Amino acid sequence: MPTPDRPHTESSGATAWVRTALRQCAALEATRSLLPGTKPILVFAIRWAPFGGATAEELFVNFGVTRQQFLRMTGAALTTRRSDDPRTSQLKQHLMMSLSRAWRADREAESTPTAPAQGAGEHAS
Repeated sequence: MPTPDRPHTESSGATAWVRTALRQCAALEATRSLLPGTKPILVFAIRWAPFGGATAEELFVNFGVTRQQFLRMTGAALTTRRSDDPRTSQLKQHLMMSLSRAWRADREAESTPTAPAQGAGEHAS
């Protein structure tokens, strides 16, 4: 709820989404629902989501890949596995949809922060 010292802004909505998505990622890791080594990819994708994704330079410096390669890596990290229970599968799909919208593959990263789609991250763990 907005207060005089903490107004509700688009930025605060993005911050809340990032926090929720990071908690979801941690929950997936805690239940061993992520392949080893994929959490850093997801954390990076989540942190850059409010900005439309990272720049080509950031992706190359951090992962040595192009934007398209990074998006494929993110998708692979969130692929549902046979060992996933229905709730885990749903969480992975929801997180992937939110990240896909934020990191739309058909555009370059923008410099203006934008919050992921309304309702993203409501399935907190």
